[in-house]
Amino acid sequence: MTSALLILLIVVLYSFQTLFCTLYTNKYTGKAENASPVFCVLESIAIAAFTWAWIGFKFEVSPMTLLFGVLNAVALYGYNTSLIKAGATGSYAFLNVAQLFGGILVPLLYTTVFLGDALRWYQLAAIALMLVSFVLMNLKEIKGEKGVERKKTPWTYYLFCAILFLCNGMYGTFLKMQSDYNESQKNEMVIITYGLMGVIAFIQLAFKEKKDIFKSFKVNKKAVLPLILCLVSAALAINVLVTVIPMVNTAVLYTVENGGVLMLAALYSFIFFKEKPQISTILGMVIAAVSITVLSI
Repeated sequence: MTSALLILLIVVLYSFQTLFCTLYTNKYTGKAENASPVFCVLESIAIAAFTWAWIGFKFEVSPMTLLFGVLNAVALYGYNTSLIKAGATGSYAFLNVAQLFGGILVPLLYTTVFLGDALRWYQLAAIALMLVSFVLMNLKEIKGEKGVERKKTPWTYYLFCAILFLCNGMYGTFLKMQSDYNESQKNEMVIITYGLMGVIAFIQLAFKEKKDIFKSFKVNKKAVLPLILCLVSAALAINVLVTVIPMVNTAVLYTVENGGVLMLAALYSFIFFKEKPQISTILGMVIAAVSITVLSI
C-alpha cells in the first residue's frame, strides 16, 4: 500500500514538472534554443541542493556509485540533447513515443535478462497495452493535420529518436543498478547525476554564448513562478523515485510512472491549453488506465 501511494505521488509530481516546464518554456524570453540548456543548469542546481539537504548535508560515495552517477549524467545529457535536436527536425509526438518506449523496454530488458526478474503473463500484457496507449495518445500528431503537406524528415531525426530511446532507458536502468549495488547511497547518486549534467550543460552554453551566457539566465517575472514550481516538483519526484525503486519491479514502476504522467499531461492539455480531445487520445487514456489497474494488482 505504501509503495502504491508513493508511485501515485511520483506520477503527480512528474506531471506537475511537465506542466510547469511547458509554462516556463512558453514564457521564457531568451533565445528559444537556450530555454532547455538553461533549464538543465537550473534544474541541476535545484535538485543537487535539495537532495543534499534531504539527506542532512552529508555525502558519502563509493567508487561504483560515482561511476554509476557519471554514466547516468551522460545518459541524462544525451536525453536532453537528443530531445532538443529531434524536436527541431521532426514530429514531437513520434519522439515522445520513442522516449516513452525506451523508458520501459530498456529497464525491462535489464531486469529480465540480467536479474532474472521475470514478469507474469498478465503484467507483460499490461505493459504491451501501455505501449499501445502511448501511440494512440500521440496518434493525431504522428499522422499530422489533414491537408497540410508534411516536410521530408531528415534521417538524423530518427537517429536522435534512437538515442532518445536508449538514453531514457539507460537513465532508469542506471538508477536501478546503483540501488541494487548500494541502496544507502541512492541520494548521492542523484546529486552526482544532476550535478554533473548541469556542469556539462553550462559548458555547452558557455561555448555557444560566450560573454552573453549570463544573459540567458535572465528570467522574466511571468516565468519565475512556473520555473520554481517545476524545479520543486522535479526535486521531490526524483528523491521519491529512488526511494521506491528497491520496493517495486522496475519495469512495472516505469510503466505506471510513464503511463500515468502521459495521462495527466493529456488532461492538462484539455484543461489548461484548451486542446480538443481526440477519440484516439481518449481511447489511449482508457487503455493506459486499464494497464495501470492490472499492474497495480
